[in-house]
Amino acid sequence: MSPWLIVLGATAVAVALRAPFVASQGLGYEEVFTASIAGHASIAGVWSAVKATESTPPLFYVLSWLSVKVFAAGSPAALRAVSLLAGCALVPVAFLGLRRVLGVRVALAAAWICAINPWLVGFSIYARSYALLALVSALSVWALAAVIERPSRARLAFWVLSAAACLWTHYFGIFVVLAEASVLLVVLGQRRRQILVACAAVGVAFVPLLPLFTSQSGSSERTQYIGAQPLGGRLGSVIRQFAMGTNVPSKWLEGAGILLVVGAVLCALVAGRSRREVRLLAAVALIGAGIPILSALSGIRDDLLARNLLGVWICVAALAAIGLSRLRSLPLALYSALCLATVLIVQTDWRYQPADWRGAGEKLVAESRGQPIAVLPGIYVNVAALDMHRAPLNATLTSTSLWAMVAPERGPHQRALNAISSPPLAQLFGGAWRTVAEVDYHGFRLIHLQAPAPVAISPAPSNNGPASAPDALLLAP
Repeated sequence: MSPWLIVLGATAVAVALRAPFVASQGLGYEEVFTASIAGHASIAGVWSAVKATESTPPLFYVLSWLSVKVFAAGSPAALRAVSLLAGCALVPVAFLGLRRVLGVRVALAAAWICAINPWLVGFSIYARSYALLALVSALSVWALAAVIERPSRARLAFWVLSAAACLWTHYFGIFVVLAEASVLLVVLGQRRRQILVACAAVGVAFVPLLPLFTSQSGSSERTQYIGAQPLGGRLGSVIRQFAMGTNVPSKWLEGAGILLVVGAVLCALVAGRSRREVRLLAAVALIGAGIPILSALSGIRDDLLARNLLGVWICVAALAAIGLSRLRSLPLALYSALCLATVLIVQTDWRYQPADWRGAGEKLVAESRGQPIAVLPGIYVNVAALDMHRAPLNATLTSTSLWAMVAPERGPHQRALNAISSPPLAQLFGGAWRTVAEVDYHGFRLIHLQAPAPVAISPAPSNNGPASAPDALLLAP
């Protein structure tokens, strides 16, 4: 069978695993920021909004802004179109980038892994920059391989453009670019001058981002939640999520997938240690992921999350493809079954998806009939406001009726969403309120409270927790 027919089939599978779900879920907490940015009237507004609210470069948001202009403004599908296209395009790009490096058979295996990996499927229906980071990083590895195969000005220009795209997509892309530049300088030492000129061109492409990066770096509260998480758990999540994604429905699915991927990568490193191509891919992955990991371990700067390392995904997928293709590809077949089962379960069971704010909001709009709504936790008030077409309360009002929208949670060692059993309603709103009704929806508790006499309700209850993560905030009637 023609390799291109196989690539076409793998791409079709990638589309089938992503496209049906791109509009079925409401926007999540981070995606609401994307919606706000993409809703601006001009590119200047997009740039200002990225500077004010984000800790990443603007390329993804500019592309999302264009997507919203082309498609239906503000719809989840329009906001996720860039991620969807990037996730599907990664499949042929992986094949094209790796076929000359590792051969057609392994390149096809790597492309197939990109199509079915649960982590990549999730990011392809998520309106943030991570799927785009995986794509532009794969382009840069393709360009790297092309330059090493036959150096030329055109191929170096290809690498410069793809490396600049990495920097304009995510700041962690700089580690991938540094790794690739190091490889080029070592492998093509006789062309050091040309390589340095190409690196200088990448640096020039980053210059316009410097004021943005400086401003964003000064707002440490945007990333302080990362350092608050145990570093050991985050390091472990790098392996778990690269192999099988987040919220895998069962331990055995996750464990089997991790065992296969880790074993395959180790097999590739041991069996292929004499091959220059394997060493180059391993070097890019090691440097690209190793620098931020060492930075976190040393305390220099800790922004380490597994998703921020997606720039080295294509190298890890390539190494895994080498090992999984052995033994007549039986390990690849087993890994494929695990991935497909995981994707189908996650995408059809709300317990393993992000909380369904849109569905809960639609249910509550029908039940609340214009009464004030308390959102718990309060950090999600803008998500609820968007889905219910309401505004956050900005002045005290009095009422005898109040609805509490209590979001489900997923504990540190839990895979499924679970309803909050005892939300602190009395502590937050006072003992005058009594529960008169409750509607449950996908883990959300929609609780109707009534008081015998009008009670003053403020935008945020007293004793409401930290300002960065308030216990509850109110939506106006």
